[in-house]
Amino acid sequence: MGCPLRVRLSLVALAVCAAVGCGGNPESAGAAGTAGTADAPITITIANTYVTVENRTGAPLLEGEMVIDQLGVRPPFRAPVPRLENGQARDFTLNTFRAADGTLFNRTIARGRSLKITAKDASGKTYEQEVPFK
Repeated sequence: MGCPLRVRLSLVALAVCAAVGCGGNPESAGAAGTAGTADAPITITIANTYVTVENRTGAPLLEGEMVIDQLGVRPPFRAPVPRLENGQARDFTLNTFRAADGTLFNRTIARGRSLKITAKDASGKTYEQEVPFK
């Protein structure tokens, strides 16, 4: 016995959807928890207990802030970024992030949606980089 026409059409439609959905741009693909491009001015890597930030702007970053936005309407967690020289990478533990009421970030309780860094260099140029929080 053959498949009914409706089942065959569903399989064909499913195959077309899968083929179209899987054809991503390989140049924009990046590792999970990292900035997707190799030429990003600030590179962010999120590990289980810390965040690594690397400055590739060509100038030292003098003042900055990291923000972990949470899922839903919960308030964000913030941490300062001290001076970061060009080419320097620095690790920040997740317990340096604090909410406005002083609560420390705890990965087992808080659900991060994204990590965003905003920083300025010596000339006043502002840099921003955001990655999904994994």
